Amino acid sequence: MFRTKRVAWLQLLITPLVLAPFSDLHGAELTGWLELSAKAELNWSQQREQPVHLGNWWQGHTGQHIQAEHPFSASPVVAALTLHNETAVSAHMHLSYQPALPAASGLTEAWLQYQPLPWSGYRFKAKAGWFYPALSVENNDIAWTSQYASQFSVLNSWYAEELRAKTVELSFSRPGRAFSSPHSHQWLAAAFRGNDPLGSLIAWRGFAQHNLQTKLNGRINFAHYPSLQRFPLERQPAWVEPFAELDGRTGWYLGWHYQYQQQLELRWYHYDSNGDPHVLAKGQYAWDNQFNQLALQYQLTDRWRLIAQVADGSTEMGWQTVLVDYRAAYLLANYQTGDWQLSWRYDHWRQQDRDLTVGDDNNGNGSGQTIALHYQWSQQWKMQLEWSRMNTHQASRGQWQGWPVQRTFGNLLLGVVWRLD
Repeated sequence: MFRTKRVAWLQLLITPLVLAPFSDLHGAELTGWLELSAKAELNWSQQREQPVHLGNWWQGHTGQHIQAEHPFSASPVVAALTLHNETAVSAHMHLSYQPALPAASGLTEAWLQYQPLPWSGYRFKAKAGWFYPALSVENNDIAWTSQYASQFSVLNSWYAEELRAKTVELSFSRPGRAFSSPHSHQWLAAAFRGNDPLGSLIAWRGFAQHNLQTKLNGRINFAHYPSLQRFPLERQPAWVEPFAELDGRTGWYLGWHYQYQQQLELRWYHYDSNGDPHVLAKGQYAWDNQFNQLALQYQLTDRWRLIAQVADGSTEMGWQTVLVDYRAAYLLANYQTGDWQLSWRYDHWRQQDRDLTVGDDNNGNGSGQTIALHYQWSQQWKMQLEWSRMNTHQASRGQWQGWPVQRTFGNLLLGVVWRLD
């Protein structure tokens, strides 16, 4: 851990661009210390050969698995900065660098956190800024990466692309240890602005598998489907800026975390963007998106861990111009012994088109498997071998004559991971 003493840190972090809307502390002269963590990957990958139109979606194609342009590539380099002081306030920033995708290079999260000392055993915490809700039990490593595999599940890949907002979150906890109980509970409530286009990528591209986190002002391109070039979708661009505020309405979510000793953890969330689907602003539509999510983590033995996560929801744009129900889930088994770690993950997802718009079929489904073997040869260096395969059906690809809606994507990856804690 890298520490710098007596830093007037609040002036450095809270700028008008990042956190000023949430803080009135910018004039305070506070001393504190800095924690820095970082992680970088260098991988050699071999992909299943694909037709050009099934290449990377951000290059205007219709693929659903990241395709490296060169055999050797640097996966996202991430860094996490935490700034502490002598009070209950701390500040956090996460950054990512992805050479293949400019929209994934930059600031991915930034928030202030207030966590006072426990009161009669209970804990209170407030967060304000841009951050992921604590939905994922898979992405538990530096800067919202995963310790289990280089590429995320399709569900968390979608969160990494489209789910973040300018949020105020309050949580209240009853730790079991403070009450001589094996049961711990945490309740969360939040209000947010600035995630109005949430659901665009699900509707047209479908779910995808990767490790790309969109920066806070990022834009993600996708294929310019023929349906987007004619009525009633001709005003919809072939891109999304997922963190834009368009309709002036406030979204919200509720959450509950339960833990039984160190053996079992459950996380339930209800997320509602409260979007006005009739609003078109800044070149894109607001979407009305709601979903429920349940995540589970169970320590079977000292060496075996089981993880599962499922989200079920719907998203709407226009006067039911696009109306899609969706569900995504995965099951992950992890085995650790000494310096070795083996993970297996199975993904499954679907989108069901429920609107009556002719020529814009948003139905899709798929499944995939990932196997990842890691060897930790030192505190800072790790080797990884990863194989993944996806079978996908995406009806929107059928808008082009001769383009198959059913395709298989595969990838073999060998790499090294460096980290600084």
